[in-house]
Amino acid sequence: MKGILNYDELLEAAAKRNSRRRSIINYNESDDEQKVKKTRQKRVWTCTKCPGAFNTSRKLREHRKTHRKEDIDTQYNYMYDETRNIFSCYGCDVETNTKEEIEKHVLLHEEKFTCDVCNETFVKPYEYSSHLYSHDQTKGFRCPYCKYVTSRRTAIVIHINTFHLRKFIYTCELCGKGFNDCVLYKEHGNIHEGVRPFKCVVCGKDFPFSSYLNSHQIRNHKVTIDGTVGANQCLICSKNFSRKSVLENHMKRHENIKVVHEKKHLCDICGKGFAQTEKLRIHYRVHTGVKPYTCSYCAKSFTKRDYLVMHERVHSGERPYSCEHCGKRFNQSAPLRLHIRSHTGERPYVCHLCNNGYISRGVLNLHLKNCPGTSA
Repeated sequence: MKGILNYDELLEAAAKRNSRRRSIINYNESDDEQKVKKTRQKRVWTCTKCPGAFNTSRKLREHRKTHRKEDIDTQYNYMYDETRNIFSCYGCDVETNTKEEIEKHVLLHEEKFTCDVCNETFVKPYEYSSHLYSHDQTKGFRCPYCKYVTSRRTAIVIHINTFHLRKFIYTCELCGKGFNDCVLYKEHGNIHEGVRPFKCVVCGKDFPFSSYLNSHQIRNHKVTIDGTVGANQCLICSKNFSRKSVLENHMKRHENIKVVHEKKHLCDICGKGFAQTEKLRIHYRVHTGVKPYTCSYCAKSFTKRDYLVMHERVHSGERPYSCEHCGKRFNQSAPLRLHIRSHTGERPYVCHLCNNGYISRGVLNLHLKNCPGTSA
């Protein structure tokens, strides 16, 4: 009987299987042409407790139940997708690029929190705090580790990560400061490099962090980081609009919506809520930097499959969207919408300084840099 492979042996075996299954490319060159044929690679989920391999994550989860509970320790609270070389947490579907990162993450699920009111149990301190808030909102978001209380969900997440967990995905090599957000980690480097790449579209003042720029523009110019007026925001889907009339037209789309899904799945890094676990899993990639979808033409990677599909159209030349007025074709829907405005005369993005309208945020931002109203 074959012995059970340890984790490193499993990875080595998975790598060998992966290399055998890699895309086979046949080149058949003529004078001016080169035909390339690829075979699609099958996705495989590998059990980290035994040599079992499965073609779906659901089958792997069912298989995992066959292992004795006492055999499944912290090391095995995640699964490995050998095709994408990605590690996924069983508890919350966080994805990381390395074994070390995922093992550090699963430790967060060891301690459990039980609600004294309804006895519901939670593995994430942030979700436990949010749950307590649902019972009594007058008490705010309470930290399960200390007496800290706040009225903001994002604040309790930052507090717990910073002062209690102290477990970071990214660590600055120069000063040792830790981060769980890929964007914040990268922007932190601006401090050491002495650069301020985020420039105000109205007054030209620059900042090392995008959050500083956003706060500055909202506080001083009443516009968000992309140049839109922050006050005109849809309370249902959180979209921002350039003026109140556009927001009112948008709200008509929600008139027939009777149920607004509760966003009960919380990001344990930034506190953002989602109605579906799948949306939360995809959102985590913003923080971890995981990009599982790779272009077959140039190897560029993306966080979402939709982004990959749109990108590959640049290589393939596919243009599935056509203008109903002139027949011009586009590879994405967004440029088509902008193009149609050249026919209809619609200008939804209005300058708050001079009231001139523009077809896109980008054009509005260019205008704001030289708007005569800035000198008034």
